[in-house]
Amino acid sequence: MIFDHFKVVDLTQPLSSSCATWDGSCGFCLEMKQEGGLFRVQQVKMHAGVGTHMDAPSHIVSLGLSIAQIPVERLVVSICLIDLSSKAGENYEISVQDLEENERQYGLITPNSLLVAFTGWSRFWMDPNAYRNSMRFPAFSAEAAEFLLTRNIAGIAIDTLSPDCKDPNFTVHKLILGAGKYIIENIADCSALPARGSYAIALPLRLENGTESAMRIIALIPSLSVH
Repeated sequence: MIFDHFKVVDLTQPLSSSCATWDGSCGFCLEMKQEGGLFRVQQVKMHAGVGTHMDAPSHIVSLGLSIAQIPVERLVVSICLIDLSSKAGENYEISVQDLEENERQYGLITPNSLLVAFTGWSRFWMDPNAYRNSMRFPAFSAEAAEFLLTRNIAGIAIDTLSPDCKDPNFTVHKLILGAGKYIIENIADCSALPARGSYAIALPLRLENGTESAMRIIALIPSLSVH
């Protein structure tokens, strides 16, 4: 049994009509369409980029990979975690120095891994106003994104609305997606993850021509790494 060897951690935020969105609007609606009869039937209406979701390269690059085209071997990958939760405030930008310190302590960020930034911001998810915080939340610096591309990561994930915050040009998006990588936004609490040794199963809906998609992402932590 897989559960004899791994602890499973859900990194997906729950979706509701009140969850935080980029523009502050209602990005998710679940309606009951049929109550009587044999089945209770619901209809989901949602923005593609709501809740825990993935941005595909085509979100920025017109000829980039769509959600459906991202190879599955890039979606089931090892996790390299950087824990900045003790110091990441609303104006914090993850720096190259942060990444280099992480590598000195835990080893190099490995190719085709998912770099997960744990800022602790997920604690505000149930309070949309605090989570949006007038669009002030921890993010990546452009220099950090460039550094991660030298490590040939599969993608990045962060527990905020975006890896870009201060930059109106969305430079981190342009760098990461422009290099054919993906971005996962609004991941849930990842305090249980070790810095190295766990694995992500990050599965968006297989949307043809999709530039973004809601998803379910879980982490598998080998039993010897559970603490």
